[in-house]
Amino acid sequence: MKLNSSPSVQAAALFGFPVLSALWLGIGVAVTGALTPGYSHISQFMSALGASGAPVAAWANYAVFIPAELWLLAFLAVLSARQPRSRSRRFSILILAAFAVLLILAAVLPCDAGCRGEASGDPAAGSSVHLAHMVIAAVAYPLALIGLLPISLTASRSSLVRRLALPVTASGFCLYACIILFPEAQGLFQRLLEALIYAQIILLGRHEASAAAPIATAQP
Repeated sequence: MKLNSSPSVQAAALFGFPVLSALWLGIGVAVTGALTPGYSHISQFMSALGASGAPVAAWANYAVFIPAELWLLAFLAVLSARQPRSRSRRFSILILAAFAVLLILAAVLPCDAGCRGEASGDPAAGSSVHLAHMVIAAVAYPLALIGLLPISLTASRSSLVRRLALPVTASGFCLYACIILFPEAQGLFQRLLEALIYAQIILLGRHEASAAAPIATAQP
């Protein structure tokens, strides 16, 4: 799809790509989790599905995590081609792209078994690749929340994506803190944070798609 394609195609992509990314990740995590004996969606990170030695690690990393981020990057590419191209929009798109790229890098650099470090069970312990994975993931989620805020605030005052911009940011950082404070439920809080980020991205996509749709209907 060309970035300067018809507004109707752009509208479909702006809404469809983030929805597809979310479904790809959600369904993929559910399936790979079911295929991983003893895996807990409550206490374990999603990354544990692609951890070193996990039964379906390659599938989780290369068929679930990376494609989900590629769909998100496709959405951002279409979004970047739309007007207005203000500084705040460019900043948000750049930061959100960094979020997606970092998660791709995290999939390429998997954590140690269980994503809990080596013998100590401490996520901050383990191999150098594990440490790199954990640092990348720790940086990525705040970037997503920071990136979503400016572009959400540029939407029309009456739009849902703008009304939810500040609550989503505040709730997101609270969930991020909960991942650190409640390690026994870190998987649950990570999933809630992912769902919150995706919900705001989908709302943003729907808002941008609705702005493109009237232009599409005006074409002969």
